[in-house]
Amino acid sequence: MRIRNIRIGKWRHFEDIELQLDDDTSLVCVVGANGTGKSHLLELIAACAHRLGLSQGIELPRGDPFSDPHDFYLQFYLAEGISDLVDQSLTSEPAFQEWDRTLTIQDRNLPNGSHSTITAGGIADANQSIQFAKRVVSRLQQSKDVYFLSLDADRAYPKKNINIHEIAQAYETEWEGTEFTRGRSFRTTTTLYDEWIKYFLAQENQSGTRLMQNIRRSRKLDAKPPEFEDHFEGYASSLQKVLPHVLFTGIDSKKRTLLFDTTGLELSFDQLSGGEREIAFLVGQIDRFGLRQGLFLLDEPELHLNADLIRTWVAYLTSTVSIGQVWLATHSLEAVEAAGQQATFVLERNEETRKVDGLARLDSRPILSALSRAVGTPAFSISLLLFVFIEGEEGVGERERFRKLAGLPQNVRFMECGSCNEVLRRVAAIKSLTNDTETGIRIGGIVDRDFRSDADASALHNANGVFVLPVHEVENFFLHPETLAVLLKQNGLDDPAPIDLVREAADTRAGSWIFQHAMSTRNARSLPELPSSTKETAKSLTWAQIDADRDTAILSVVDSCKYSQEDSQKFKSILDLSLKSYARKREEKEFWKVCEGKQVLNGVARSAGFSGPQSMILASFSVWEREGAQLSDELTEFRSYLSSL
Repeated sequence: MRIRNIRIGKWRHFEDIELQLDDDTSLVCVVGANGTGKSHLLELIAACAHRLGLSQGIELPRGDPFSDPHDFYLQFYLAEGISDLVDQSLTSEPAFQEWDRTLTIQDRNLPNGSHSTITAGGIADANQSIQFAKRVVSRLQQSKDVYFLSLDADRAYPKKNINIHEIAQAYETEWEGTEFTRGRSFRTTTTLYDEWIKYFLAQENQSGTRLMQNIRRSRKLDAKPPEFEDHFEGYASSLQKVLPHVLFTGIDSKKRTLLFDTTGLELSFDQLSGGEREIAFLVGQIDRFGLRQGLFLLDEPELHLNADLIRTWVAYLTSTVSIGQVWLATHSLEAVEAAGQQATFVLERNEETRKVDGLARLDSRPILSALSRAVGTPAFSISLLLFVFIEGEEGVGERERFRKLAGLPQNVRFMECGSCNEVLRRVAAIKSLTNDTETGIRIGGIVDRDFRSDADASALHNANGVFVLPVHEVENFFLHPETLAVLLKQNGLDDPAPIDLVREAADTRAGSWIFQHAMSTRNARSLPELPSSTKETAKSLTWAQIDADRDTAILSVVDSCKYSQEDSQKFKSILDLSLKSYARKREEKEFWKVCEGKQVLNGVARSAGFSGPQSMILASFSVWEREGAQLSDELTEFRSYLSSL
């Protein structure tokens, strides 16, 4: 069973959209910004599947779509061999020979009129087409096979405590009967999860009981005893296709849970990771209902899963529901890549009317795909977002720190790019793409001030449209003296003064600052490459060592590089200037802005009574969030830039 066409003239917030599929499309992705109606579209398909006899009911959070004012058209294709009941019982009818194996729902219920028909395609006589469609639907309703499975996005897997009376009831349930196959495949995931472990426990008990009965019977008849057949072999095999490291090992009847082996360690279901539980459950539903030839609807397949696992999971779905059709409502770029651009449809909202009146196949919008890869998240869902590219590496908490510093809502996304040059490249590339797509996506870029002069920072901003931090790096914001004074008072520390704490921590790394400042100058670019030992020598020098004998300290760094006399003299002159710059700046009240942020923050945090820099950062956020709390001019400037985007 596959869908070939969906047209919506009016329904909920949809208006005049059409989705046309190729005959062989087995995987369909529906994408779009939040609120464009991806889940609604799956609900419409579910309601129509029920009307065609593919499922025994519907259970939808927003109610039956046919109860809403509506005007829609959906065409389904029932391939030969999908339903023996249809093929065998109707084959002798003349209409069967004309039938092109499509069933089309046309339904309209609006103030100016209503109309409702289900027709069988290819049959010339309109009345005969309707009557034959009714007989096809009747046969599908009578079938015991599962043609439809829907899994909503409300998926959570809390630990379940199953009571004795529930187990007894589960053991008596006929899980393979129509009531618990077709009669359950449309239920919410909350219901399915509630039943799932009971289903496994009952299957284990019932299969074990049957095996023992057959062994006893064979012994009485002096016949060969039956061989053990693992009724969970299919599930275990399917699970390993998606999660090769997870082996389903069986049931713990005493603890009433499922057991798994992950690289030699046996775990119960609730001990698996979030992604492992998600896949174990989803694969379990496909295995339980045996869906291979029908419609499978999955809302947000990316829940709990990383990018690589999404790719594997979607590939498994495509190969499993071989004759049917999988529909995914998703934000996942990986799912889209698996489906392909021809089977991915982008829902677009008209900002003036607030209606979703745009539905484009992704291959008709190729730049959207390029933009998605550049941003690192699907461009079809980012029109209301603000993306700001920053220096730093993923996984170290940089984006969360920036988000809190920004003081802006969740629609601001900070993306780590590594180096300053990469920030500049990404901003330029994506601005060009967004201009071509006219998506309205907002892009910004932030780079560290480092040792740039005011003129250099201004030139960088003017040429690239990025914001150059007014402090050395983002950690310097947390060295703001007024903020630090509040934190010291909270911790019961009256001395030393905030600027003295900053100076003390910075002085332990004075050699590093002087060396980096020197190497950032234009004159340093003409020097031969420096050995790593020179940098290490410089980094080891404290201000106390340097200030005690400045010439000796500088010469120790110069001598370690083994330069020629001319280059050594040039290097010494550059270092001398940087040393004087440090000596001057450390006496200024704004020294906190130009010192090394990360390293100085580490020292200041502990001297201020915190367990580490992260604790001090959290305390600073708390201070800034209070009414009337002092914000530095530099942090205000940073926030103003983001607000302007």
